[in-house]
Amino acid sequence: MYEALIKEYLKRLSLKDINDFAVKNKIVLQKNEDKIIYDFIMENWKEVYKGNAKLAFEKLKKNVSNETYNNVITLYNQFKNKIK
Repeated sequence: MYEALIKEYLKRLSLKDINDFAVKNKIVLQKNEDKIIYDFIMENWKEVYKGNAKLAFEKLKKNVSNETYNNVITLYNQFKNKIK
């Protein structure tokens, strides 16, 4: 059930959503990091959701600043803990 909801949400996800979420969480993205994060989500959401999230996030780590990566991991852990 959650997988279907995620797929529907991703159909509507935009770069504006990525930027708005970053601003809401007081994260300053470097140039093009919104696009990198968007692409990462689209290509790796299933692995993060059902597979090895750590392995998936290693792909992201290579393409964003350390600060952005750390913020992404912090938010991921916060939301993951809320869901459990």
